[in-house]
Amino acid sequence: MAKTAVIFCSEYGSTKKYAEYIAEKLQADLLSTTQAKDLSPYDTVVYGGGIYAGSLNGNEWLKKNQEMLCNKRLVIFTCSFSDPEIARNTKYIREGLNKCLSPTLMNHAKIFCFHGALDYQHLKFAHKGMMKVLFQILKHKKERSLEEEAMLQTQVTPADFVDTSQADRLILYIKD
Repeated sequence: MAKTAVIFCSEYGSTKKYAEYIAEKLQADLLSTTQAKDLSPYDTVVYGGGIYAGSLNGNEWLKKNQEMLCNKRLVIFTCSFSDPEIARNTKYIREGLNKCLSPTLMNHAKIFCFHGALDYQHLKFAHKGMMKVLFQILKHKKERSLEEEAMLQTQVTPADFVDTSQADRLILYIKD
């Protein structure tokens, strides 16, 4: 029987929620990147990471394990504040992945994008700094999208769009 590992790198918890849900539904082993040392027992690896400033959290782990991962069924999921139902957001996420992952990994992996959360008050210093710059840019735009308005609102009120049922497509893909 095929064995699956769900490996994740989560800064603030959204990615971990998706990873836990996927592992439970697939009856797979759940491992953080620091726990994922030996991948030899697994036929399928699901990797999840958050998107920060266009880069995938934990992409170094993927690069380090590229050779072994390319000999397995590989699924990567991203988690970000950007709504993946909006085509331009998915396009930007994929462009970011293309910059931080090798063409070999990108061509080998099936990629899914999920909606996450943002709680500005609990961000680490570096992420707060990046968000302050983004907030300033957004504040000076003449017209903002609903998503941009929601992002600005996170300065005061956290926004949580995590819906683990978004991962059902990934689960069905693995089960097929």
